[in-house]
Amino acid sequence: MVTRAQFLGGGALAVLAASMGSTTAQAADGSRLLVATDEGISNDGSTPVNGKINQLSKSLADNGGGAIVFPPGIYAVDDEGVEVRNQVSFIGLGEATQFMPTGTWGELAGVFRIGTDKENNSDPVYRSGLHDLSIKPGKDAIKHAESIENVVGVLYNTKNGDSPADPDAAHRISGLTLWDLDMGIKIKGADDQGMTVERIRGRKFLRSALVVGEAFKSGGADNMFSMIDLSSANRAKVDAATVELYTSNTSWSQVKTWYSKRSVALDGDSKAGAGFYIKGTRNTFSQCDAQDNGGHGFLIKYGNNSFVNCVADSNGHADNLEGSAKLGEAHGFHVSVDAPGTQLIGCQAFNRDVPNPGQGVGFWVAEGNKNIILSGNAFGNTSENSVTKGLDAQKNQVIDGGAK
Repeated sequence: MVTRAQFLGGGALAVLAASMGSTTAQAADGSRLLVATDEGISNDGSTPVNGKINQLSKSLADNGGGAIVFPPGIYAVDDEGVEVRNQVSFIGLGEATQFMPTGTWGELAGVFRIGTDKENNSDPVYRSGLHDLSIKPGKDAIKHAESIENVVGVLYNTKNGDSPADPDAAHRISGLTLWDLDMGIKIKGADDQGMTVERIRGRKFLRSALVVGEAFKSGGADNMFSMIDLSSANRAKVDAATVELYTSNTSWSQVKTWYSKRSVALDGDSKAGAGFYIKGTRNTFSQCDAQDNGGHGFLIKYGNNSFVNCVADSNGHADNLEGSAKLGEAHGFHVSVDAPGTQLIGCQAFNRDVPNPGQGVGFWVAEGNKNIILSGNAFGNTSENSVTKGLDAQKNQVIDGGAK
């Protein structure tokens, strides 16, 4: 067991203290920097410990904020979850720090949470941190476990009042591994803005891996997402995409989605099995990749979004199709008639899988949507490399690479 004395004697203290804006002497007092196991919190996974964690985090928040460090081990969490508090950071020491959801979860809820899926928080929560840990059921850190329905790794629904001290809660999430959950991360609150979400690896979700915002509601805007790798979503084979975006003014860099499942035929702007489903406006995507998903690679439902150097590779993949889903239905980039102002610059769409090519059309723009700027290349798609009926040649600069 790592004791406070052992931890505070190491170099990690200086980093944590600096990030909290405190001196080593202040942090060493222990009142605002706590080591979970030194506070009587078990890390053997034998019994839920989130009640004790919630007591510690509330005490820190009441005292102006702080951090709880979780040494490697398994921290069991029941459906009451871990409440994320004002200016409190939860810091693991790598992927061997595992939070293990356990028991039955009756409704959608987060292992780490601010508010609930239906209601926002009661007390203001600003600038929280969640760093360097894994969230996974089962005591085997490597082997996959059966997903528990309604478990979300991280669910934030922050609203800090009608006249908040600052409109941006500016939470920080980094270095998470999310495994075998119903959903990975869901960010939906009106004040869940000014956030950074980075260095995330997620695998095997019953529904979506990452949802930002909520259809026809404000929330989750003005955030940044980077270095995120998400695979094997929609294992329940419902109408879900790996990444679903319902808000505006977010930026996405080096985000990859792959191996999402699909069991239904694609109809219109169906998001089933898609890599990215974008139903918001004024968002930017750079060096993002949709690969081997069962549905469309990028389904762009609303307009004025910009995509630069993004890749749609072999979507509609045979390994991820069941039921009435068929090869050749999926598009690399599917641009709805409702998405004028879309820009696709330097993007690529192709099939890599020669024996079972699944991506029917590389770039597909709904007929009647003429306000699109399209510059990229496509090759090896099953039906057509580019279908852009009615789009002016000046706005359509796709280099057709032909068959593979």
